[in-house]
Amino acid sequence: MTALSSLLIDVQRRLESLYALEPQAPVTDFVLGEEEAAGLPGGGSRTLVTQEGDEVSLAVVLEGQVGECLSRWDPRIHLDDGNLGPFCTLTEEVSHFVYLFFCARSSRSVTQLELELQGEVDKYLSAAFLLSLQNEGAVSARLRELIFHRYRLAESLSAEQAERYRTASELAYRYCGWLEERFLRPSRLSDLAREARRFYRLGQREKLEKIAELQ
Repeated sequence: MTALSSLLIDVQRRLESLYALEPQAPVTDFVLGEEEAAGLPGGGSRTLVTQEGDEVSLAVVLEGQVGECLSRWDPRIHLDDGNLGPFCTLTEEVSHFVYLFFCARSSRSVTQLELELQGEVDKYLSAAFLLSLQNEGAVSARLRELIFHRYRLAESLSAEQAERYRTASELAYRYCGWLEERFLRPSRLSDLAREARRFYRLGQREKLEKIAELQ
């Protein structure tokens, strides 16, 4: 197993464990290389969904530079400014994969905004978890700013897609700030897990209402 495959599966299993989900087939079974995905919709790293009747098919595409960076600098050993962006990209696509499977098993529909919002939350929690392990429980206050305010959108995105991503990012910034202050800083990790699991199972309207109510 390559280092990148190992990382993909590790991120998947950590998300499934955090959210108390039944383990799914490994995401690596659904990963397409850039050449294989050349004729498919979209560009860059992305998760593709097709549906025929009751059958849903998924595929995950990672840009070559993302895999190259993470293969050279494994974020499980050391996560920093150099590999944070690629790690978040990988985590976001794995998050989409896991969440789409979860919704399919629950026979519930999912919107693009809901999918993006959960992906934003997941990449913050995944990064915070690694940093906590690597720094004796400490998580830099810069992390939330780096993830949610210092990103660059792909030029291939439409205006609608870009606006949806910015909305999801701002919503996640607020929710993860609340998680950080209420659970992460006081090291109430079991309470953090319980809250994250509750939030995960809410639909889009309930997620937005939850965030709107935060003080």
